Amino acid sequence: MDEAEEVLRYRTIAIVGLSRNPEKDSYKVAEFLKSKGYRIVPINPNAEDILGEKAYPSLRDLPENLKAELEVVNIFRRSEDVLPIVKEALEISKRYGNIKAIWMQEGVINIEAAEAAKKAGLIVIMNRCMMKERLKKEEMPEFKLDNSLIPSG
Repeated sequence: MDEAEEVLRYRTIAIVGLSRNPEKDSYKVAEFLKSKGYRIVPINPNAEDILGEKAYPSLRDLPENLKAELEVVNIFRRSEDVLPIVKEALEISKRYGNIKAIWMQEGVINIEAAEAAKKAGLIVIMNRCMMKERLKKEEMPEFKLDNSLIPSG
């Protein structure tokens, strides 16, 4: 199992930079993840709610119970804006020990932030789309040890 597959097993995801605009990639990805049973936590300082979920201005503004449940921080921000977001995530992770991964969407790359997260023991995915990775997982058939297909359903 690669790291992306491992991260996709976690169910509570803060989406930093989640737009209210249904045409934006962040909205489409969040909508898809929610449809697959993931709990999404919108992080957007200019929204009250997105996709029926209460939005928060930053990770720091999450209520304590959500901070304690958060497993993945998925970032839809410019690469140069990532480090402070990762630092907030690391503060939460240090206190609660629950955040397992930082996921930077396609086009988002920040080596300094990635190194800080890895040093803290988190999985880091950069420049990959969580929705595309989840779709790949759905397209892959499962095989038994004898290489015959396992019936789905």
